[in-house]
Amino acid sequence: MNKTYIIGASAIGAQPVFDRETPEHVVAYDKHPLCAIMPDLSRYIAPMKSRRMTRIVRLGIMSGMNAMERAAVTSPGAIIVGTGDGCKHSTERFLTNMIEHDEQVPDPTAFIGSTHNSVAGQIALAAGSNVYNYTYLHRGLSFTSALLDGMLHLQEGTRNILVGAVDVITTDFITTQKLSGLWKQEVARNLDVLHSTDRGALAGEGSAFFVLDSEPRGASSVEVLSAELFFDPNCEGLESKIMHMVSASQRKVEEVDLLVLGYNGDAVEDRAYDRVRALFPNAAIAAYKHLTGEYYTANAQGAWFTWSALETVACLSSACCPVTQAALPDRFCSTTTFR
Repeated sequence: MNKTYIIGASAIGAQPVFDRETPEHVVAYDKHPLCAIMPDLSRYIAPMKSRRMTRIVRLGIMSGMNAMERAAVTSPGAIIVGTGDGCKHSTERFLTNMIEHDEQVPDPTAFIGSTHNSVAGQIALAAGSNVYNYTYLHRGLSFTSALLDGMLHLQEGTRNILVGAVDVITTDFITTQKLSGLWKQEVARNLDVLHSTDRGALAGEGSAFFVLDSEPRGASSVEVLSAELFFDPNCEGLESKIMHMVSASQRKVEEVDLLVLGYNGDAVEDRAYDRVRALFPNAAIAAYKHLTGEYYTANAQGAWFTWSALETVACLSSACCPVTQAALPDRFCSTTTFR
């Protein structure tokens, strides 16, 4: 059976992580959403072309192309993208334009850009690639679905697979989900949010892409031992699922040195991760959503931070990643094991 290695990775988010192995420094925010720090797109796309691209497409192209550049790959064997919201901003623009102009003067550009597979398609155009191109749109399951698809392609002999996820926040989504209680109602500093005693998380956005291959590239390649999706609304089988996953990877819980969890500051939902922590007595605990914000594919950023820790052969600093509690967005749990 072919193994899975990450031979190149790139992320864009609320922290300065683009084209780096580790964050340049930690940025503190006093309000949310935590917006992604946009790099210069002209490095990969001509300015005239980028003017017509939406924010989500720009984020996807930048991190996707940069991941391939860092892996010294010019032609990916497959392009697989996960997104929870897709190109919702373009959809909102198109519908708003239709309403404001009484359905008489539609905006074709916004309509064309509203398809959720636009990111994967634009990456393929930028790379001059006509290989397998697929987009998963499954809310919190999107990135892990894309990762599993990429791992299956490796088993079939495909090489240099680009896998990633991207989501951006929109004004309407902030408003509607704040009414539902998903976001913090009061202003909270991101570096202090994990100590919150109230409900809700900080909104965020970003992208993270990885180049997967069946062969390592140097000593810094990170192996993905396994990935799994499961739905457990009451978290009754959480511990058994995780224990099975660890044992299937031929590891013991005592051997785990670093455990990266999706704590986001929701005092109630975070309790689920406390149960996970209890299973790994020797592991250092790290969190990342106070740095990235919460969004459907934030776990892709979590995978990037995990890759960063392993690639640099150093654990995430507890000063940058304090942990007190944790969260399970949408009551879905997706887990990935690295070494």
